[in-house]
Amino acid sequence: MSHQEKKHPEPTVVDVRSLPPAARHNHIERIFDGLEPGGEILVVNDHEPLHLVQFMKHERKDFDSSSYSAYKKNDSEWVAVFRKKSDSNAEVKGNEQDFVFANIEKERTYDEHSFSPVPVFSAEGYRVIMAYFRAGQFIPVHTPANDVIIFVYRGEGEVVASSSRFSVRQGDMVVVKGGRERGIKAATDMQLLHIVVPPPGESDHNRISEMIEKGLFEQ
Repeated sequence: MSHQEKKHPEPTVVDVRSLPPAARHNHIERIFDGLEPGGEILVVNDHEPLHLVQFMKHERKDFDSSSYSAYKKNDSEWVAVFRKKSDSNAEVKGNEQDFVFANIEKERTYDEHSFSPVPVFSAEGYRVIMAYFRAGQFIPVHTPANDVIIFVYRGEGEVVASSSRFSVRQGDMVVVKGGRERGIKAATDMQLLHIVVPPPGESDHNRISEMIEKGLFEQ
């Protein structure tokens, strides 16, 4: 190892099987908070934590989603790897309490299994996300209590908004009130600005994750 290389600590093993399911996510997040940039935790669970992965993608800009992996050791033991980005401020410049500087092209990232959200800013009343889709990927049709603003920066697709459907392309914007159905499906590779007011809860992430896992855009 050269003097210029930095050796990251060994991964932290977090076995949550003895914890009540409702307490597991918060416990994992607290330990993730304490990681150094580039550090990893190995989450040991009785199932693959797909809901947690979806939550981390939306909520944690310091989560390196591209490095996530998981494997099954036996019927009661899964091991999942969660890594903190080496540069946790790479995608957002500036003091978050005062301003955010970000570029939708520079932050572009794709996940071959589902759409890829990149959190930009979160406040008590709203959340700003840049979302990237491969053709065919989607945010399932669901009915949360939040208002949503969808702006298409690049690409083409379909947006479900209440009882209507729109073919959308670069420059289009759709606003959907809370309590109304909404969903997005990409016809081509697509990039969106996605603003949710107020921020979604964990149950919303769980619902989306379940439908993506089943490959369902609509019920």
